[in-house]
Amino acid sequence: MQLLPKEIKSKAADGDPAALSDGCAEAVLDIAPPVVRAIRKMMREHRLPDLSVPQFRTLGLLSFCPDTSLSTVADYIGSSLPAASRMIDGMVAKNLIVRKQCCRDRRQVSLELTPLGLEAFLESRRATRSQLARRLAGLSAKKREGVIEAMRCLGEVFGSDAESASEAIRKSSKANS
Repeated sequence: MQLLPKEIKSKAADGDPAALSDGCAEAVLDIAPPVVRAIRKMMREHRLPDLSVPQFRTLGLLSFCPDTSLSTVADYIGSSLPAASRMIDGMVAKNLIVRKQCCRDRRQVSLELTPLGLEAFLESRRATRSQLARRLAGLSAKKREGVIEAMRCLGEVFGSDAESASEAIRKSSKANS
């Protein structure tokens, strides 16, 4: 698979920094969406059977952003506040989420995962990581190292959310092990 058009590659090879940046952006735009779709599909395959995709995405959000507001959840899943509130009601009834008085503003409610909700998310993540590892195993060791390096580079550019999520998930995994 060729990520960069030949004219961008040749300009980049000539040392044109703008062409190299443009080619890099084009490569990210070309490859990121199918990678994200594949990961989402894998995670959906491994979620609890009676959990909707928006509910699962909410578990993911709350796994790395505890004490999140209902407004943040609604924005994240692309729904209205009343629809998000009804969804959260169902997740509270399933013992996946708890509502708590917000520590910063007593008039607000914050949402937090229960141990069951966290385990549901982490188990899906573990299964997805395993499935993804099997797909990446077909690459040579050198190419897998290149993927790791590319992800580190993207983390430097887009990093704070990814770093926070990864750190929170690692801490949660260790606490539940």
